[in-house]
Amino acid sequence: MEDPEYAFSDDIVAAVDSGRKIEAIKMLREQTGLGLKDAKHAIDALARERRGQPGAAAGMPEAGGASGLIKLLVVIAVLLAGYSYFFMD
Repeated sequence: MEDPEYAFSDDIVAAVDSGRKIEAIKMLREQTGLGLKDAKHAIDALARERRGQPGAAAGMPEAGGASGLIKLLVVIAVLLAGYSYFFMD
């Protein structure tokens, strides 16, 4: 699913450029009626674009989330298995 493009007002762009992202999120929510999560994602994407940084590729999960939790659990399981192999009778 592709993120929709929003027509950001000059005030929102100015707030993002000066680092006032919370203010920009509030303005976007007032102008569009978006929920907090969607407005935050839109402002974060705008901030990345304004800094010239690429965002996450479409369809790719962002860092963390369930995949990060699974990786952590696998690491813990390997450490416990190694400990029990070397230090338990």
